[in-house]
Amino acid sequence: MNDLIAESLELLSESDADIYGRVYEHFFRMNPGAEELMTHMDELTLGRMLEEVTRLLMVDDLGAESAYVAFEYNNHKTAYSVQSRMYRQLFDAFAIAVKEFVGGAWRPEFDEAWVSRAKELEQAFDLG
Repeated sequence: MNDLIAESLELLSESDADIYGRVYEHFFRMNPGAEELMTHMDELTLGRMLEEVTRLLMVDDLGAESAYVAFEYNNHKTAYSVQSRMYRQLFDAFAIAVKEFVGGAWRPEFDEAWVSRAKELEQAFDLG
């Protein structure tokens, strides 16, 4: 499954499109309140956040990440009123943006891999 996500991301390497900008466009469309919560963040911070999401999408041992993610989630929940559903919306927005940029090279098994991985992340980090 991680191989399929990696393969879908590799298809972006030939493009110089602003994938992160598109992810946030979709994310804020799904959850306008999230945009308001994130107005304090600059482009560098937004980019780092999606770099971390990308890393989590690719990591093999989610259990090894659970303490880190729990800390981050609790910090964001307390400090910024982040809601757990925002994580799934961000994962979904990422998949939608990648699918848009990949276009005709997108395969149905990529959809399955992205959905499955988002569910795994929600369960592993108790975000559901």
